Amino acid sequence: MGLKPKDEQEKGNVVPLFQSGDYFFHRGIEAYRKNHLQRAIKLLERAVKITNTEPVFHVQLAAVLSEIGEYERSNEILQNVLTEKDDVAECYFFMANNYAYLGLFEKAEKMTLRYLELCPDDRFTNDANDLLELLRFEREEDDDWDDLEEDEDELIAQFERASYLVKQGEMQAAIAVLETIIDEHPTYWTAHNQLAEVLFRIGDASAFDICETVLEKDPGNLSTRCNLALFYIKNGDAKSAEPYIKSLCQVYPMDGDHYMKVAETLCSVGEYKAAYDRLKELTRWELEQKAELVYCFAVATYHCGDRKKVSPLCKRAEELGSKQAAATLALLEKGPVTDDQIRFDIWVD
Repeated sequence: MGLKPKDEQEKGNVVPLFQSGDYFFHRGIEAYRKNHLQRAIKLLERAVKITNTEPVFHVQLAAVLSEIGEYERSNEILQNVLTEKDDVAECYFFMANNYAYLGLFEKAEKMTLRYLELCPDDRFTNDANDLLELLRFEREEDDDWDDLEEDEDELIAQFERASYLVKQGEMQAAIAVLETIIDEHPTYWTAHNQLAEVLFRIGDASAFDICETVLEKDPGNLSTRCNLALFYIKNGDAKSAEPYIKSLCQVYPMDGDHYMKVAETLCSVGEYKAAYDRLKELTRWELEQKAELVYCFAVATYHCGDRKKVSPLCKRAEELGSKQAAATLALLEKGPVTDDQIRFDIWVD
């Protein structure tokens, strides 16, 4: 971030290693470089708690929060840094980027101009000028933001309707809604992926064609790769699934929904260690946003050998509404189970 943390060991006052904010800061940086973002956040939060007066700790925490989409919290931290120490000009540039991601282009432009005023020749100056040009282009391109927001709201409502129909088992009705969305928004890949899933679940092989078409136009689409890994495994074709599973094992998505989707998919196809490595990085609050995610963690934990934690996790998942967890708890209460009985299915609610 361009700032050097203060030395934690002042003359004549040695700070024990595990009480040092600097120690947790550097561990957080290491986790960040490995793209273990949730772990990086925990470590940086610890560094901030121990050494609250070090601006660089706060700024780095804000940067990682921005990468996982927590732009508001990131900006709150950056604003607090500026309140305490107004010479950390980089905060304005980072806040500008956050505002841009939030779609608050006027605020983003204001922060960018403030940074350029303070730092006309600094390491982020070129990036700030590029951002300013982009922000002005965005504002000129579309003068009617309200109409755009209405279109987006309608699209989201249509997709939520389709997802609800899938959960209710009304597949044909869901297909009709999804096809309408695709006709109106041809590059809305989320609808393509949902349609492929529905078609596969009713035995329509055209699901594979949809996935291949999406990958031709959007080669890095994670949801499509998740679908193909699941489709082939459920068809008993492990060889065809292998390249998609391998690619999923290599990614740690920054987007929270994608991160969880990849973890659930890996667990569904039997890659329990890879699923566990991702889910263990989540906080309890993040896990419990979805009952089936808690159950997914229970299954991954079981297959990674930590059997003592399985029943408590299943009980919590059942409390949150997981049908799979309830069924697994019943098996565990009857007596010994086989590994094949402890499974996770991403499509069961």
